Amino acid sequence: MPAGSGGKKIFVLDDDPEMQIFLSNLLYSAGYQPVIFENGAVELNLIAADMPALMIMCVIKYRDNKTRLYKTLKEDPVLKHIPVIMLSNIDRKTFFHYQKIKNPTFGSSLPEPEGFLVKPLEADDLLRLVRELTEVSGAEAL
Repeated sequence: MPAGSGGKKIFVLDDDPEMQIFLSNLLYSAGYQPVIFENGAVELNLIAADMPALMIMCVIKYRDNKTRLYKTLKEDPVLKHIPVIMLSNIDRKTFFHYQKIKNPTFGSSLPEPEGFLVKPLEADDLLRLVRELTEVSGAEAL
């Protein structure tokens, strides 16, 4: 599929403007349709209305807005099937351990994402995971 030809829609939630540009350019050049949300400003009703093929979320802090949104998304009967790749400055094990320590109730019920990558990212690793998850999900371009 040619770059930017309106491929599968991918929602990107990352607060770092440089990472937004990197992810947008990388996904667009690979034929996806990235939709960037600043400061994680996306609501469940918008996700339901657009039904992206995948979501990429940068999560760093304990129970930040994106972590709460992720948990709510995975608890929704319709939206829980949207695959999510979490990006973080810390590894998966440390991230989930920290969630459980800071708030045992919230952290213990936080489901594992379909993908988890540590920053700085390797473009090939991210694209490989995006391809795997969008093919597995069977999500069609919107």
